Amino acid sequence: MNRAILFVSFGTSYRKAREDSLERICKDLCSVDAQVPVYQAYTSQVIQKKLSAEGIFIPTVEGAVRQILEQGTDCLYVVASHMIPGREYQKMLRILERFRCKFHKLEVTSAVLQEAEDCKKLVPVLDQMLHFQKEYEYILMGHGTEDAANIRYLQMNRAFWEAGFPNVQIASVEAEPDLEDAIAVLQKRDMVKKVILHPFMVVAGDHANQDMAGETDSYVTRLQSLGYETEAVIRGLGEYPQFRRIFTEKLRKKCAE
Repeated sequence: MNRAILFVSFGTSYRKAREDSLERICKDLCSVDAQVPVYQAYTSQVIQKKLSAEGIFIPTVEGAVRQILEQGTDCLYVVASHMIPGREYQKMLRILERFRCKFHKLEVTSAVLQEAEDCKKLVPVLDQMLHFQKEYEYILMGHGTEDAANIRYLQMNRAFWEAGFPNVQIASVEAEPDLEDAIAVLQKRDMVKKVILHPFMVVAGDHANQDMAGETDSYVTRLQSLGYETEAVIRGLGEYPQFRRIFTEKLRKKCAE
């Protein structure tokens, strides 16, 4: 069979985030089988328009699949970068399903937190990456969604607690648990020396740079206004090899099926 790999992400207009996260993931996916080409697709049309104005063209999922079919591919492995199986992930699946009959084999990897038990598995990986220390508090900024899949963020907080990390919690930008929920937890602590912020997102794009670490109306400024010493680490999860390994392992499993 003529095989291909398609890496799908929401995308980012931040060059550094794109190079440090998405491009590195693609490079790692190439290492799974050097003979199989790796393509990329973004689901955000807003980001695609911004990049096209700069002369950078990343296709939509549909556009990438059509391009792959033109190359005579009959076996396609799609690697999804999505943290949860929310609306963006579901939209991708709907698009891919329209092309299923065109392929002899079409396989799609699950979201990072596809199932509740994935939350427990991710905790030790995050600890290896971020080196949680007991004397500090950690807030990981998630995106959040109105979709039912948003429950994964609450389940992550429970997983942190059960794994012995009560000082680590998720605070989402667009849903609950949010920053105010995280602050309520901090205010119950006897003494908080420092709050360290990390993106709970594959790329450190606009949300990380503005909503988390921006100079106005951000997680940093809100926490500082309450007297907390803060440190914002603007580094997407995709910049860590331990996290990128999640995608290569999912791809290997699909290839072995």
